[in-house]
Amino acid sequence: MTHLLVAMNNKKLLPVAICLFLIGCGGEEDADRSGDTVRNAVIEQPETLDGKAVASGDETAVGLASTEVEDLPPLPEVVTKEFIMDLWAKPHDGRRMIEEFEDGAIQEGVWKVTSKRGPRRGEVIDSTEATMTLKMIDRRYHVWEWREGDFLSYTVTTYDYDAAAYRWWGASASPEETSIFEQSGRHYWRNLMEWKAVNLPDPEIESTMRTTFVSEDGKTFKVIGESKRNGEVVSYSKGEFIWQSELPEEHRSGKAK
Repeated sequence: MTHLLVAMNNKKLLPVAICLFLIGCGGEEDADRSGDTVRNAVIEQPETLDGKAVASGDETAVGLASTEVEDLPPLPEVVTKEFIMDLWAKPHDGRRMIEEFEDGAIQEGVWKVTSKRGPRRGEVIDSTEATMTLKMIDRRYHVWEWREGDFLSYTVTTYDYDAAAYRWWGASASPEETSIFEQSGRHYWRNLMEWKAVNLPDPEIESTMRTTFVSEDGKTFKVIGESKRNGEVVSYSKGEFIWQSELPEEHRSGKAK
């Protein structure tokens, strides 16, 4: 994910739907039962998005090993739409990916996304389907294409060693749209991540997305997203991502458009 939280709530603000990237075990209840952000490698007090405590016997965050980064392409100081589109234009190459992406073992290829959205949990007013295509680039990037009807966007996820956090950027494919949305992510427990939107244009809005894998082969994961305005929930979304097919050859040969 990225797409998902924002796209699931407002297409003009763009998606928070991939990922991204992203991790966990269990059924639908488990997808809702997620912890709080990791700080100093300790989860302070795990809670679900509705504020209920998570039952867990281990509240210590997973320590992710850092790979040698000297030979990795550096992150740009400023991520632009052109940078994202240039990455998407490259052919898939999943060899020697950074260790920070190994735990999730997400599968490259074509994914089907079903999502439900509403003003709050339990009040679904909209259900949609989308298609996502994932490929790996330059040892450190997951790059996604998101299609939902006429809406098309692209997102990039990586691990930032300087910030000690996962980062996620996205942009609309529309030539008129040049803005970038950004998420910052923390990985705790083996299969759970939390993403938070940063630099939102409205300072009163706070958006959070939690991703949980529900299959060990990296072909199914669920996402819970929530937006708040001044502490009050204004939108809630739940999505299921299911792998459908292998990556088309055009994305392996570098002929993707």
